[in-house]
Amino acid sequence: MTIIKRGGSYGVRVYDAATKRKVWVGTFPTLREARTVEREAAGRPARAERPATATPDCAEYAAGWLDTHQRKRPAVSTRRNYRYALRPFMEDFRGVPLASIDRRTARAWSEAHAVSVSRAVRAMFTDAIDDGVHPGPNPFANLRLEQPRGRKDLVALTEAEVHRLADLALDACGAFGSQFRAMTLFAAYVGLRPAELFALERHDVRRDEVVIRQAVGGDGLVKKPKNGRERVVILPPMAAEALRDLVVWPDLPWLFVTPRGRRFSKNSHYYYWRPVRARFGRPGMDFYELRHFCATHLLELGVSHADVAVQLGHTDGGRLVMETYGHPTEAGARAVEAGIRHERGSHRSARWDATAAGGRVK
Repeated sequence: MTIIKRGGSYGVRVYDAATKRKVWVGTFPTLREARTVEREAAGRPARAERPATATPDCAEYAAGWLDTHQRKRPAVSTRRNYRYALRPFMEDFRGVPLASIDRRTARAWSEAHAVSVSRAVRAMFTDAIDDGVHPGPNPFANLRLEQPRGRKDLVALTEAEVHRLADLALDACGAFGSQFRAMTLFAAYVGLRPAELFALERHDVRRDEVVIRQAVGGDGLVKKPKNGRERVVILPPMAAEALRDLVVWPDLPWLFVTPRGRRFSKNSHYYYWRPVRARFGRPGMDFYELRHFCATHLLELGVSHADVAVQLGHTDGGRLVMETYGHPTEAGARAVEAGIRHERGSHRSARWDATAAGGRVK
């Protein structure tokens, strides 16, 4: 037996033992009706209908959904994001029967909230229909809301701004300023995700390349990088130069370590990043913008979109890089060869030596 979704309706195809073929039964307006027909054709007893008075309210079902259905989604970050996203829905529809939510209500509510919130509620209603507590179709599906532009309107930092931002760490972070400055420049020129930066170990940094093989997950545990793939990226001269100010903790594997000798986490990094961006004049700036600088900088040097994608850890062959950042300027393209020669000639590549005198990069 098979149920096929066709637009806003559901078709049913069942197996005919006499002809030993699947035959078409018909099309039905709701998933519940289609399932009823499917059960009858299979000779299975129908599931007892839930009394209307027993229909859960929205907040009740959402709370239970987070505890049960979310167990099917192992990623901690996914469960956390869904939990945050459902909070406004639970507050606004507390005491409202879940089955009473129609498309008009869903659209009006979704237009007043972020698209990501509406997506989480849509996922929940898909399960609610499968559980038989909403008649369907999904009122949050195919609303065609205006999508956020996100990184399409991003203006990347210039190289001068990146260096000014890093230098501000010297004052903002006190005695730890030189260490955080090195971390900022390294992140900007290598283009790692913050979670990858926190999990980077000293032996992952080679003479002219960096091996990205792990990241810190939402639960604080070290795991494979995003997409589950390790990659080897270029260590630009400016990133290697920045590591010269880095102090080594011989008994710890991590490249970047907090003043207390711990691996960086999202919270500990934010503690140092917040005053730096405030002094820069952008108190809401995300550290992730350094990654956008890396992509733009490489494109301006004439690196192909596909190679930039490898550096960033994308697996789409450069499609996202092209859509987000476009092409380098014509003037920038003409200066590619000279720019690359300058980059290679002005800075000597550094080699990490954990046993070097003073515990620094040599």
